Amino acid sequence: MSGRIGALDRAMRLERPDRIEAADGEAELVFADMGPVFVALAPASLAERWQAERLDGIATHRARLRADGRITGGWRLVEGARVFRILAVDDSDRRAGYITCLVEEEGR
Repeated sequence: MSGRIGALDRAMRLERPDRIEAADGEAELVFADMGPVFVALAPASLAERWQAERLDGIATHRARLRADGRITGGWRLVEGARVFRILAVDDSDRRAGYITCLVEEEGR
């Protein structure tokens, strides 16, 4: 995930996945709104789209945002009707105050 992306110029909502289990054993995945974040969003390069020739999680974009140690794969970034599922988090730039996430736009 090398290379810089632009300014944090997109206002998005950060959502955390929560698994809700009913007494009858049914489970449902819901997302809790964790508040607004400003994000720099850029298309992923072709090299980041393929991992061991598997298509189970194709990174469509890279998202850079302020460092938050809670964010992991499975969280989401939401911008209006667009939803981006976080696949992986790179915190190697955390000393500068940022993290970079590989994300997949849902519905693509």
